[in-house]
Amino acid sequence: MYALDAGTGQARWLSHETEPQPWTDEYVDGPVQVADEFPGIGGDELLGGPAQPADLPAPRLDVLADTTANGERTLTLRLTPQRQVRLTTLHVDTSTAEVRRAVVAGRTVPVETREGRWGFGVVFHAPQPEGIEVTLTVTPKADRIALRAMDASDGLDTLPGFRPRPPDVGVAGSHSSEMLAVARTYPL
Repeated sequence: MYALDAGTGQARWLSHETEPQPWTDEYVDGPVQVADEFPGIGGDELLGGPAQPADLPAPRLDVLADTTANGERTLTLRLTPQRQVRLTTLHVDTSTAEVRRAVVAGRTVPVETREGRWGFGVVFHAPQPEGIEVTLTVTPKADRIALRAMDASDGLDTLPGFRPRPPDVGVAGSHSSEMLAVARTYPL
């Protein structure tokens, strides 16, 4: 996988392999945790290594409405991929807000929080180019709420520093194989 933080310009190669084959070993140099940077990838320990940043846009997050009543803030947002992607994610920094209700593409979703900074999140597969509308009702814990948007596409061939797989190296059958993720934090 390739993961780019569009806010900081930092990029890395990532792999789920526990014992990397020689080709993968050229990209990774040790265990890493990426849950704080890429909550959409998950909290598992991965192998990682530095990568050259590519000029790729993060998904856009537009505020369509922002109201506060009775101590709750309701944000209506549009999450729009800026390239063709297979999935997009949106996470809330639960140290800045407690999520009370969430509606994604017109459907109410369960509010379940997890450990870690980005305790609430949604994953939306096959987003349309015009984006997805998300409404979050939160109880703020800080002046600004932090949201982390990520999207992911297929294919690494156009990335700087990428060398095509040798013919004897296969692709692991997982949703993360040859995934290209781009993320950005939006303070609102």
